[in-house]
Amino acid sequence: MKIHHKIGGIIIQNKKLLVVRKYGEPHFIIPGGKTKAGEKEEETLKRELAEELSVNLISAKKFKTYQAVHFKDKNKLIIMDTYFSEIEGKPEASSEIQEFKWIDSSYKEKGIKLASIDEDYLIPELKKQGLIN
Repeated sequence: MKIHHKIGGIIIQNKKLLVVRKYGEPHFIIPGGKTKAGEKEEETLKRELAEELSVNLISAKKFKTYQAVHFKDKNKLIIMDTYFSEIEGKPEASSEIQEFKWIDSSYKEKGIKLASIDEDYLIPELKKQGLIN
């Protein structure tokens, strides 16, 4: 099985989580991406947030590591290290992001689809800790 390691930024405002949807993808995910060679995880997060949302990462605090089989490619395991991320600037969708939304735990009622790590692990944990509604 191929391992796909990602770094994800947990950005919360007003008890809502910021999620993005890339072009051609059906599911929303937390912003972030793959680490480039020689790059530290926080450097990856800073670069990805700038590329995807035109925001500056002020601080990042490691939260948890999650893993799940990729929803399309069952031979790919996604391992995602998540960080609580404080940002500067107003998020704007870049050329690789079709749209972004601020969601709470009622996202399904609004017809929003999330990738499995976010849906099965992250959202329930953030709700349990009272960080999102």
